[in-house]
Amino acid sequence: MDYQKKLESVGQRIKMLREKKGESQAELGNAIGLSQNSISKIEKGDTNLTLENQLRIAEHFNVTHDFLCTGIESDTILDTLSKYIRLKYKNLSDGIESYNYPMIEINNVLFDYLINSSRVMNERGLPDEARSIWLKKINQDFYSRNKKNTFQDYEAIIPVPENLIYPDGNKTEWKQTDLLRELNKQLLESSISKN
Repeated sequence: MDYQKKLESVGQRIKMLREKKGESQAELGNAIGLSQNSISKIEKGDTNLTLENQLRIAEHFNVTHDFLCTGIESDTILDTLSKYIRLKYKNLSDGIESYNYPMIEINNVLFDYLINSSRVMNERGLPDEARSIWLKKINQDFYSRNKKNTFQDYEAIIPVPENLIYPDGNKTEWKQTDLLRELNKQLLESSISKN
């Protein structure tokens, strides 16, 4: 695809997003600091889209830059994030009581990236230059693996608040049911207090 066709393609996506939101060219221009005429030229592919204007448009429509430039990817940041991370509630019963607890599922490609980059950042005595090279390699590995990502392999993690990791003075150790009961109780209290 030649450069002019790319400009037109980007312009068509911007027009589609604008119309989907029910905005006129003038309203979009006012929102991002451009004239109606500039928006018209961008949508027709008659002018280059500066990086500053691309950032403003992507933020205004809450879309990824990949979507804006290529049309590939989800059309919102939340759709993109939900491919990598999702929260599900599981139910467990000890025969007497039933407990709902949250389970975060993280895509394996992202999970490996987070584990490896965290390990590098917490490695003591590592010279800054070596840390930078190592992080660059981890980033390259993430993008390389992500090209083949099928978003079907996930790691499941139960997020536990730090205060529940260590038992209070009345407990010598947590049993699994104790931990789940307290986790369930905190989730309920947290959701009630936010409402």
